[in-house]
Amino acid sequence: MKHPVSKNILLSVLAVITMFSLFTLIEEGHNFIGTSYFDSESFTNELSDFESSIVPLVLATPDKEEVKKNITVTADEMEEYRNRNGSLESQLESIQQQYASPTGEVTTVTEEATTTTETATATETTNEPFITERDKKMEDITKNFTDDSYIEQKIRLEKEAQVDAYYQSIERVKNDFLIENDNINYDFKNVETGERFTNGDIESNNSFSKEYSSNHGYLKERTTYENVEELWNVQELVGNQLAQFEGTVAIPEASILSGNRAYSYNYFITNQRIFYGALLAGVLAAIAFVLLWRKNGEKFRYDKAEEKYFTFPIDVRIALFFISIFVAISATKELIGFIFYYKGYDLNIITIIVAVLFTALALYQWKWIRTSIGSADWKQSLMYGWLKSLEGFFLKRSIGVQTLILLIVVFFWGFGTMMFFWQPAVIIVWIPATLLIGIPVLIVLLKRMAYLNRVMVKTEEMAKGVIGNKIEEKGKSPIAEHAASLNQLRDRIKSSHSEQAKSERLKTELITNVSHDLRTPLTSIITYTDLLKNPNITDEERASYIAILDKKSMRLKTLIEDLFEVSKMATGNIELDKRKVDLTQLLQQAIAEHQEDIDKSGLEYRVTIGTKPIMSYVDGQKWWRVLDNLIINTLKYALPNTRVYINLDQVDGEAVFVIKNIAKYELGNDINELTERFKRADTSRHTDGSGLGLAIAQSIVDLHGGSLRMEVDGDLFKVIVKIAAI
Repeated sequence: MKHPVSKNILLSVLAVITMFSLFTLIEEGHNFIGTSYFDSESFTNELSDFESSIVPLVLATPDKEEVKKNITVTADEMEEYRNRNGSLESQLESIQQQYASPTGEVTTVTEEATTTTETATATETTNEPFITERDKKMEDITKNFTDDSYIEQKIRLEKEAQVDAYYQSIERVKNDFLIENDNINYDFKNVETGERFTNGDIESNNSFSKEYSSNHGYLKERTTYENVEELWNVQELVGNQLAQFEGTVAIPEASILSGNRAYSYNYFITNQRIFYGALLAGVLAAIAFVLLWRKNGEKFRYDKAEEKYFTFPIDVRIALFFISIFVAISATKELIGFIFYYKGYDLNIITIIVAVLFTALALYQWKWIRTSIGSADWKQSLMYGWLKSLEGFFLKRSIGVQTLILLIVVFFWGFGTMMFFWQPAVIIVWIPATLLIGIPVLIVLLKRMAYLNRVMVKTEEMAKGVIGNKIEEKGKSPIAEHAASLNQLRDRIKSSHSEQAKSERLKTELITNVSHDLRTPLTSIITYTDLLKNPNITDEERASYIAILDKKSMRLKTLIEDLFEVSKMATGNIELDKRKVDLTQLLQQAIAEHQEDIDKSGLEYRVTIGTKPIMSYVDGQKWWRVLDNLIINTLKYALPNTRVYINLDQVDGEAVFVIKNIAKYELGNDINELTERFKRADTSRHTDGSGLGLAIAQSIVDLHGGSLRMEVDGDLFKVIVKIAAI
């Protein structure tokens, strides 16, 4: 199929025009939308420069003679002036050395001057001007240190010279300022002194005017002109007061029709027209691009380049796509400067070609990426390969860093060895580096490798099931940390073996207990059923047998229901209907439910419940079951004629329920076994019950996100239940 080059080029050109219009709107919109020449940045800066300059140059220039009268000289200034070139002794010594062999000396000593007296006389006569100059300088330096009025006068003259220089500078600047701003009319009055300053007629036809007043803001500027670069302390000498003026600044219409301002005004108007023209061209180009793309977008292809493009990894393709976009945008934005600021002069054709070319490349790649990115194999990308190669290296960061340091040391060691053969003088550095860095690093590496081998051997033994002794943990290296982790794994394996043995024992006990607890009522049911079959029994006996059957049936039903409920809780097949419940009221109801049994038990219950409600989000029925099971547990297993303590309180945002009693039976060493299924403190199983009470309570509390903890101190048995309170 023939490649539709012309249409593709047209699409690219339209895209460039659209981008140019968009960037023009973004970068230049604030300059031209809803603005005039007098809102432009150039005029605003010009007016700001005018305001900051007219006060110190024209309106409020301090009087030079008054400034000179106010010059003061401080003791610190005099001290600084004296010691500017050193102490008195050092300055005098410097002058002595300077004139010891005067430059430019015109000596009259000749070969005929044969006597010492003649030579000295000739030398003294020749050096007399230099000696006089030297003595004057030394006298001046000495007076600097001895006469305050002398040095004060010198400093004052120096400052007056600086003031003169400042006023000469601003006089030149003032003349330039008045010439440059002759087309700006103004009428100002000093707010403090009432002095007026005018230039031109502010009542003439004006294109722009600005008022300065209490309502619109005074013209406030410093009286010192700060753009005098050569005078670093001019503000201190001249003063830098804040002057306030009211009045008006105006730009006459005539000034924007001719002269320099007319050029600036026309320049702005031209740029504003170009701006709106660019926006219009962009809108038309965008519409044309959308229509043409819908019609010919599928034909925007270049098969040979596409085949080559798909040979690159997906991340390289994406990078090329964004590079193309970046170059296209940069070249398009570059055109803004040529259009707005150079008015097309020296318009760089290469920039236009680059913008169109890379826009076309971006459009091509957009088509290609859009059809392939969803099905791309990211595991074939360069970035994925690099990350995979590095992830193992830094899985243990400290090992990765140490290995990297080791590689750097080995590299520079080898590089130094090579440099030694090329430049023997390197031996001065190479030998100490070898002794202090190279060999110690090698020894550390060998020790680490030996330790690593021992750890690996132990690991292989553990993998084969040989627990053995603990691995030696040497130092704080990553290998030592690994050895510590293996020791923890070893301890967990041993603990797992113990737990497994315990689990097997508990499983055996569970089967035995379940069989016993189910067989006992079932045997009674079978026995009394057989007795009921006898037609010769009396009605009283029949009623007695039926009562026993009912009791044993209910016992069997309770066992099966409890077992089924524990099973559901263990598998998570239970739903909680959580609501806002008053735990205080719930506990009172649970105790009242068993009040008759409590009265018959011979136990003395001491219940401590506050009058203030303790609220929590719980399943009321399930939580009542927890309280019920714990109260029943005390009725069955508390030692007769003892006290049972029940307490409910709110502590640190938690509802805390505590119940404790003296155990009727001796408790084992492992208190946690009491929450195992069918486990009883009554190991001989003389009491009624399924042995599931505490297991059910534990499961319900866990489902609510609370905690149930048991404590044993001798025969004192204590249960603590905690749940989040509202």
